[in-house]
Order: sequence, then structure tokens, then C-alpha cells
Amino acid sequence: MMPELMSSGEIAQLAQVERPVVTTWRRRYSDFPAPVPGAGGQLHFPADAVLTWLLDRKLGNAEPETLRAEHALHTLTAYARQHGGRRLVLSLGAALCLREMSGQVLSADPLKAARRFDPEDDFLLSDLQEAPALADLPGMVEQLIEGAYDVGRAYQFLLGSATRLGWPELDVDVLTPHLVTLIRLTADVPGRMRTHGRITAGDPYAGPGDLLAALLTDQEPEALSFNAAQPDAALARLIRRRLLLAGVPEFNIEVVADELNDEFADVDVVVTRLPYQPTEQRDPAEDLSKISDIADRLGPGCTAVVVGSAASLVDALRDTDAITKRANLLTSGLVEAVVRLPGGVFPARPGHSAALWTLTRDPVPATQGRLLLTDLSGAALDQRVLETAAEDILLWRAEGHRRDGHDPRTGLVVPLDALDLRRGAALRSPGPASVTLRARQATDRPALIGDIERRLTEAEKEAIRYADQHGALNTGAVQRDETRPKELSLGALRTARRVRPLPGHRLSPEHVRPRGHHRVIGAAEVVARSSKRWVDRLTLAAEYPHVALTEPGDLVVTTVPQFGAFLDEDGFSVIEFPARGLRISPGDALTPRVLKTLLDTARNTARSPGAVRGPRLRDVTIPDLNRDEATRLDEVLRRLDERERLLQRQAGLLAELRELAVTGFADGTLTTLYGTNS
Repeated sequence: MMPELMSSGEIAQLAQVERPVVTTWRRRYSDFPAPVPGAGGQLHFPADAVLTWLLDRKLGNAEPETLRAEHALHTLTAYARQHGGRRLVLSLGAALCLREMSGQVLSADPLKAARRFDPEDDFLLSDLQEAPALADLPGMVEQLIEGAYDVGRAYQFLLGSATRLGWPELDVDVLTPHLVTLIRLTADVPGRMRTHGRITAGDPYAGPGDLLAALLTDQEPEALSFNAAQPDAALARLIRRRLLLAGVPEFNIEVVADELNDEFADVDVVVTRLPYQPTEQRDPAEDLSKISDIADRLGPGCTAVVVGSAASLVDALRDTDAITKRANLLTSGLVEAVVRLPGGVFPARPGHSAALWTLTRDPVPATQGRLLLTDLSGAALDQRVLETAAEDILLWRAEGHRRDGHDPRTGLVVPLDALDLRRGAALRSPGPASVTLRARQATDRPALIGDIERRLTEAEKEAIRYADQHGALNTGAVQRDETRPKELSLGALRTARRVRPLPGHRLSPEHVRPRGHHRVIGAAEVVARSSKRWVDRLTLAAEYPHVALTEPGDLVVTTVPQFGAFLDEDGFSVIEFPARGLRISPGDALTPRVLKTLLDTARNTARSPGAVRGPRLRDVTIPDLNRDEATRLDEVLRRLDERERLLQRQAGLLAELRELAVTGFADGTLTTLYGTNS
């Protein structure tokens, strides 16, 4: 087979640069791979040579692992056009699975090994027997693994690229990552494992198995069993491979064609999405019957999280059969929470409105006769909202209704007799379709506002005390008569050992979370000047034993996507590549605050128009202040920071007060005693 070729546009896409940059590379670098003759009117280049050149030259904006993965995908795309995306994804997935089972590089004819490792055809045999004639299947498998670092990640990358490879049907019912996270948090696998040690998760409408695989996040795969139903034999094998390559033992996986196998294991938690029905054929009664069947499988304390059509789960019903079934489910005491979801949670079906139900067998008595209704249809389902909604559901499941307990922040607890269930009315909580995260309940708003007013008064008094103690702000600024200080590059500072460079570290995305023990500071955090990503200390110790944490006063800098500097005042953070760190040597004239300020005002940090690459960190220059000047500047900056902190505290309290007042007036639950003539 002739070598895989790439056009200039495809090279630009691979390297994540603009198309003219490739032309500049060809003109500037004599070792750029030569075009292949006889490739038609458009220039084409050997893909392997281009990848090697980009990795050697370290040009472009793509990281090395991204380059390798994208190059593998580019190679696969050519095969997919020839053999079909579904066929290629299934056969390559089977080959990856065989590679993991055997622990060896595949031979040129892998069928013999496939028959030995999978005689029952549960994982891969049929898909390898039906594999297209590929020139170098073992080489393609190794290339995928090299680009993704291990077999499991390579398989995830392959499934995630199914649409680009020409098999969009695999992703047609996939949910947005945020909704999948909400399902995972609501299922509460960690809590159940702490209680039971090991659990079984089930999905009666498993699709490609993505919801089951999501439950493995931050869990030990050996402690989980999976019971799924998938009538398509090829997709059933795909699900088994997906779980096996995620670390689940083979004997912990059961995927059957019709209903969940009760002989394998009773399910402790069910996560599923109901099969999609086109609008013209939609039968809400059928959806509700499926939920009733799921409820029948739940044992004491077991939970189901179900995503389905809003037309069936929360909208007004007209069909008598559907009305009766929904009313019976809601009054059975099994349904604990109903969530109306925002649009777009099915990316491939943007017009499909959805809702989520959670059901629990034998809930706590305090939930009897009540339902947690949450309307997220007018909210952006971001990390903050989904975590709060999940916390509300978990607390409701644990405590039920308590007059002195937690009041939901994203919904309302509604008595069932307040809902017109027997007439099929829409399930809507009183008030607008909005999420108020700060006010627990409308009746709490006056008290919350009073508390903020009290804290605002204290903040104002603190600012007055500071002004009385330190007097008016006076920096003593005067015109400088001396010559301007010389410019000094960061490279020169490093050579003189005045600063010490700190490396950035490559972190796997699944190890970075919204909560943890060590803050993660990467390029995005440097540019935004804040960080909301964390890594757990146990994960850090197990997966990254050589990572050194920052110290208070270290700077984190980046030149991608633009130059920026971040002062880590607290320390004990992890620097994420491509960001890097700077630590000022003890006793140097520079202070962290001064160095950060000088870098913020450095003149040679922007990429010139048309330049192939941005400025190099070592070439960034700052004024070489002497010790006396650096001390004076640090004192000025300290005074400004103190006053800014006082003002920011007042500004934050005013913003909270504004939000509570506006929300209360908007939903009609708040007024004031002050009139227009006051």
C-alpha cells in the first residue's frame, strides 16, 4: 500500500495552525518533507514524514500525544472511506481487545489467537472475522496505543472518533458530558460501595455502553459488576470490550440481547436513557411502561436514574393510559426527584427535549407524599449547576423533608396532592423556570439579605479603620531623573541563577477534578488568573510520584495561547504543561509580587502578525531594578493590594445582595418597605 498522504490544509489541521503557516514552514525550513510527485494538481506530503518533522521541530500548537493521535485518526479516515466507518471501528476495537487479552503484539493473522482467547465470541471473534483487508492491522493497533499511551485510552479515542470515521449512528443517542456527570453523581456509586463493598450496575437500554462506563470514574473496576441489555450482537461485543478495557474483570460483565439477566446479579443501581421515539410515533405510555418495568427490578434501597422524553416524563399528557401510568408511578412512593433538563442534552438531536427521573425502592419515610421538582430548562448545565442539583437529590434521598434541614437550591419539594396528576397536568414547580443557587428558599431571602447588609456594614467599617490607621493613599511618586534601568531577559535571570525554572507536568484529564487537595494551574488558569481544577493527593502520589508542588510565591507562566503570568500565593499547586514555573532565588532583589507585575507589563510578549511561533519565554525582558527600587515597588504594590482587597469584599457582597433582591422581585416573593418618596 502506498504511503498515507496529507495536503497542506490537513497538515495545518494536524498541527493546529492556520493554513499559511504550513507554506511558511516549507519556505523557511529546508528539511520540511518534500511533496510526493504525481499526486495531482494539489500538493501532498507523506504523513509519517510530516509527523516526525513536527515532533522533531516542536512546531505548531498540538502536543506530541495529540499529534500522534490525530495522525492515527488521519490514517484511519482513509481506511474508513474505503471499508466503512462501522466496520473499521468494530474490527479495530476487536484488535485492541485481543492485544490486551494476549499481552502481545498481534501477528499478521490474528484470527488464530482470537479463537483461543474468545472461543464464545463474547468480545471480538466475529468482528475480526469480518474485518476489512487492512495492510498492517498490527501496526495500526500499535500506532493507536502509542498515541494514547495504553490500550484502554486508545479504545476510548477510537470510539470518540466514530463520527469522524463515518459511523455517526454510534453517537446518535450520546448525552452531553455534563448530563452524564449529573447521572453519575446522582447514582452515587461511591456511597453505595462504602456501604456494600461491591455493587452491580445495570442498563436495560445500554446503547454503546457509555453510561455504564461513566460509572467507573474514580472507582476500582474490580469492585463493580455490570448487567446490560443490547439486542445488536456487534454493539453487545463493543460494550463488553469497553468495560473490559476499562479494567472490569471478564466475569463481572453480562450483556444479553433482551432483558437484564436476573440470574447473573440483581442490580443495585440502574442508569439508562429510554429509546428515542420520533415525534410522530411517540407514545408516552410506552416510555412510562418501561420505567415501571425498571422500578419492578429495584430491590430495597436500590436506585434508578432514567433520562427520557420530556413529553412523557414532565409535559402535559392527553392519553388516558399515559396519564394513569404516570400518576401511578408518582404516587407509588418510588419516584423521588423529577428534573426538567435544558435543551441540547442530546447533541445529535438538538430539538429533543428531555427530563430525568430518579427512583428509589423503600425511600426514607420523610419523603412520603412529596416530590423534589427541579426545573433546569432555563439554566446552563455547567459544573456548578449539576453538582448543586446532584447534592439536592442526594440530600433529599438521605434526609427527606425536614423543617430544620437542607432546603434544595435548584428545585422545590412539592406535595403530590398539589399536582394535578389525574388530569395529566405538566409537572412544574411553582415559580419561574430558573435556578437560584444562593437562596435556599424564597422565605429565607429577607434573612439572607439582612445578613449580607450586616456583613457589608462591617466591611465598610473595616475600610474606614484601615484609612484611619494608614491615612490617605500616597505612593510618593515623582519623576525619575536617572537613566532608565537596563533590560534583562528571563534567560539571563536563569543563567545568573536569580530565578529557578520549574517544569510543567502532563496530567491525564480523568485525574483532574472540580475538587481535590492540590490546585492545578495550567495555561488556561494563567490566562484567566484563577483556577477551579484540582487533583486528589492520593492520585498525585500514585500516578505522578515525581511531580514537585509549588511553593508560596512561585510564578506560573505560559506563552500558549498567549503570554501570561500567575502568582501562586498559597503554593502546594501542580503546574500543568505547557505552563511552567519560576521560583525566585532566596535573597534576590526581586520579590514575587514585583516580578509578576514586571512580566505583566513586558513589551515583547505578543506574537507578531504572520509569525509562525510566539515569543520564547527566555527572551521576555523586564527592567533590571536594583534592590532599593524593587523594595519601593513592592511596598507600593502591597498597599494597592490591601486597598483592592477591601474594595473587592464590598463589591462581592453588593453583587450577592443585588442577585437576591432581583431574584425575589422577579418571582414575586420579595418587596421592600421603601417607597419612591422615601
